[in-house]
Amino acid sequence: MTATTIKKPASVRLPARLNSALLKHAKQLKISKESLARQAIEEFLQAEADLDAVKTRRNEPNIPHAQFWKNLGLEG
Repeated sequence: MTATTIKKPASVRLPARLNSALLKHAKQLKISKESLARQAIEEFLQAEADLDAVKTRRNEPNIPHAQFWKNLGLEG
């Protein structure tokens, strides 16, 4: 048996000022405001994931740039 994923659209209420700005920018880009909102949300979520990765790896040991290349046998 195969599971089926049902995608439900989400509705978001925006303040008039933000809705107007979204619509204006979407028109400039010649895309729908829904597409622009989707892109913005995707980029925001990716940025959050990137920040989480940085926070997770922040305390990992590191080496100077010159040592990195030396370790690879590619020193100048």
